[in-house]
Amino acid sequence: MSTIMLRPYKSNVVTLSANFVDYYMPKARGEYVKVYITLLRYTQIGEDGVSTSFLADILGLLETDVLKALEYWDQVGLLSLHTIDAHGSMSVEIKESQSLVNPLISKSETAKKTEAKAPSAKEAEKPSEPMHPMLQEISMLMGRPLSSSEAEKFLYFKDKYGLSEEVIILMVQHCVLKGKTSMKYIETVAINWDSQGIKTAELAQQNIKKHEEKWTNYRKVLTYLGINDRDVPKPQEDLLEKWFYTYGFTTDMILKACDISFNTLGKVEMGYINGILRSWMNDDIKTLQDIEKNEKKPRKSKTRKAQNQNKDFTEREYDYDDLERKLLGWDK
Repeated sequence: MSTIMLRPYKSNVVTLSANFVDYYMPKARGEYVKVYITLLRYTQIGEDGVSTSFLADILGLLETDVLKALEYWDQVGLLSLHTIDAHGSMSVEIKESQSLVNPLISKSETAKKTEAKAPSAKEAEKPSEPMHPMLQEISMLMGRPLSSSEAEKFLYFKDKYGLSEEVIILMVQHCVLKGKTSMKYIETVAINWDSQGIKTAELAQQNIKKHEEKWTNYRKVLTYLGINDRDVPKPQEDLLEKWFYTYGFTTDMILKACDISFNTLGKVEMGYINGILRSWMNDDIKTLQDIEKNEKKPRKSKTRKAQNQNKDFTEREYDYDDLERKLLGWDK
């Protein structure tokens, strides 16, 4: 008997369900559809994982667009998105995987399944189970109904991170006030709170108060720079933290550096401001009065002797009065 060796076969076809094409695709933005189909493609060929930057490159999108697409499909329930760590790594599960892999189900089979699942008259009369009180309050805070995947995640926070319902509600309220209501952001906050040991309402309120005090200072600088505090990129947020908490400067000192940047360059440049503040820190200039004192210091000018040291010859010295007498013939 001969043995037949089989080689792995990767299909060149991406299978989409009719449900996706008929219902989900028309409502989604084009770039979101591109991201979903590409993820489906790599899932079907057994790819272990892809990066958001890779998806952005091959699809001609911004990395932020890829993240928004993931959040969108998570909210509508086609993806189950879970943040793995505080660095933003995540796992993605396609919810419709079974129907996508086996889309060709006969109508008779579908009808049988529908009949089997159809509730009896008594079951239909039973009232639906009320929503969990915590989820009801979160839904009110977010101003919209929660998807099934979102509800699962909030309950998952209780089991995974040991956060109480009160702490979870405070966390969501904090995120909503910041204008950050995506599940990816909320889950990142949950991971950070877990790593900091914030498990009680008291600790949560202390952390929120500290955060708000910090951002009160940040907003003053951001307003000067013309930047919305809800759209601050991570590198700029890191610079603000460095100026306030590593260099230890006050808001007035940072705004003074902003003024210097504008007057010198005609615009406010974060890198230039950072250079000014770093220079002040190295020179132990901490207040506006220190800046005035530093500006009043006399500037050292080069002496004639110091200038001559740079020359590679010895300069002759002349008696100009004697030369004048000789030129006029007065020395005879």
